[in-house]
Amino acid sequence: MEHMGGRDQGAEMKDEMIRWGAMRYFQVSCFLGVMILILPTCGYRFSRGGDLPGGIKRVSVGVIENKSAETGVESIIINAIAYEFIRNGKILSFQRGAADAVLSGTVQSVTTQSVSRQTVHSSLERQVTVTVSLEMTDPKGKVIWRAPRLSEYEAYEVADDKGTTEQNKRAAILKLSRRMAEKVYGQMTENF
Repeated sequence: MEHMGGRDQGAEMKDEMIRWGAMRYFQVSCFLGVMILILPTCGYRFSRGGDLPGGIKRVSVGVIENKSAETGVESIIINAIAYEFIRNGKILSFQRGAADAVLSGTVQSVTTQSVSRQTVHSSLERQVTVTVSLEMTDPKGKVIWRAPRLSEYEAYEVADDKGTTEQNKRAAILKLSRRMAEKVYGQMTENF
């Protein structure tokens, strides 16, 4: 009986960790939403970061099309890129006409593969890879900057239940999207 009680306690701890992870994901999402919606409308910016190509000062983050089967990944990518711009002192505009340039693109794919296995048919850890194509255009549609195939990956734990595994995958996508946003911003500003 004690063994069963210990297992129940372990399951309770696991459930608590899942709830904490979901709460943390929600908090981060809310923070990013506030940053994206409020700070740019106030014209608020931090004082750091390199120069964007062509003397661009105000950028509009346009539509990122999602060609993958992973629902909502485009929103995660947009939020990460917008946050990176704000973090580096760039002004974002959600009105295309008020911007010097528009950043848009496509999520080309989201793939997963096993990284470590417990058995032939059971994974302990998987890796998710997100590939995007992005471009920045001026108001006339001329391409100023382009990244045709930009990829990032992150490993995540496979849990006993599918719901937890999906939460772990989402957390991995959130983490890799931050790195991708840093890479995008760095590539845009490195030659200018």
